[in-house]
Amino acid sequence: MKYRIFLAKLLIFFCLVAETIQIDEELVSTGLDDLTPEPRILGGFTAAADQFPYVVSVRVNGDHICSGTIISQKYILTAAQCVYSLLPSFLSVRAGSVNRTSGGVVVGVATVNVHPDFLDYNNDIALLKIDTKLNYSNVIQPIPLAGVDVPDEAPVTIAGWGRVREAGTKPELLQYSRSLRTYSNENCTRIFGKVAPSILCLFKSYGYGICGGDAGGPAVYRGILVGIASYHTSNCGVAVPDGFTKISYYKDWIAENSCIHSNGAATVPN
Repeated sequence: MKYRIFLAKLLIFFCLVAETIQIDEELVSTGLDDLTPEPRILGGFTAAADQFPYVVSVRVNGDHICSGTIISQKYILTAAQCVYSLLPSFLSVRAGSVNRTSGGVVVGVATVNVHPDFLDYNNDIALLKIDTKLNYSNVIQPIPLAGVDVPDEAPVTIAGWGRVREAGTKPELLQYSRSLRTYSNENCTRIFGKVAPSILCLFKSYGYGICGGDAGGPAVYRGILVGIASYHTSNCGVAVPDGFTKISYYKDWIAENSCIHSNGAATVPN
């Protein structure tokens, strides 16, 4: 009996190994497995000064808590979980620097607009209206918003100052990764159960993805903002999809609450 149990466990082990190898081979075939896991955003690289001019650090009492994205001179998109219980006077935004503690410009926040139906990680989106207009430059720029859904299996770039590993430290310099790809809601449902249509699932292999402090950061496909970092499952870097708030789902809400018009949203290239 014990011998049969041992054989069953051994078979399960080999199946899991085979599945991991298959995932890695798929990443190689799509050109996504060009990064070796390192102690950064979870398998990422350090960003150049002008590489992500739309990414900002959202701060509470001067300390980084989340990332955000510039969509106009007066508005920043971030995750609702980062700001839902805070007064604007506690918040600020650092733009124009890949260093989360210095450089660029720091502006105050005039108003915080959290999606009215935010609960847990559903409708995890918020708009910050800053109190000073941003002056655009090579290191401060807005990013177009997706008006339609992203194709499945599309490579997506993420960026943030999140922890370098589970319970690890936060890096001084902005980190980014191109190791994630879009995963259909149908496939996500097979893993987690029902997934809301407002969620963009991004799949990655072990050792990659978002971690604590990356919430609110961008997911970008061909220069267009398609998602906002929202949650990861279990520990950081496990080989299951991370959850992002889908920009195309909220294009009308964003338009109604900012100066960005929904009919001006970017189309997603094939």
